[in-house]
Amino acid sequence: MFQQAGRGDQTMPRGVVVASYDSYEQAQAAVAKVSKSDADIAGLAIVGNDLKLVERVVGRLTWGKVALAGAMRGLGFGAFIGLVYMLLVPEAIASILLFPLLGLAFGILLGVVTHSMTRRKRDFASVQQVLASRYDVVAPNEIAGRAMHVIGQRGQSSADAAAVPMAEQLPGPGAHGGEPTPSAPGPASDDRR
Repeated sequence: MFQQAGRGDQTMPRGVVVASYDSYEQAQAAVAKVSKSDADIAGLAIVGNDLKLVERVVGRLTWGKVALAGAMRGLGFGAFIGLVYMLLVPEAIASILLFPLLGLAFGILLGVVTHSMTRRKRDFASVQQVLASRYDVVAPNEIAGRAMHVIGQRGQSSADAAAVPMAEQLPGPGAHGGEPTPSAPGPASDDRR
């Protein structure tokens, strides 16, 4: 489960890149593997690199789809308000039907008006995601060797890995005039053979 980082945790994690993966799920599985081995996992981090905003178009917006989506949102909101009103005023049984119908009408109206204002600029529905090209598992120097051993990474000994700090492995912002610097060669993932 995700937890919000405290104010003091607004810096990049320090340590060694012990493994790199193409997907977040693979990096998460590697951290889970270290956790199951009873190794100390405090300080492990998953760092996404080369972030990209991806917008996937899921379909064209038509007046019917806009009205139906507005009706569903309005109906749900109206039913919720009707139930709350009925709990506060038990004698108002008519509110069970009145509020959902008002919500339905208002949802359709709001959906159609909003679509008519943005139709020329945007007549399609889409979903946005922020994705990374690579996910690095970073471990503090003290546990990097153990984490590498548990994950099963090869190509770099534990002593060599502990000697290269994370700051040297990952390029910093503005390094070399904004040009990305190549990262130090890290261990190859077993998934990439």
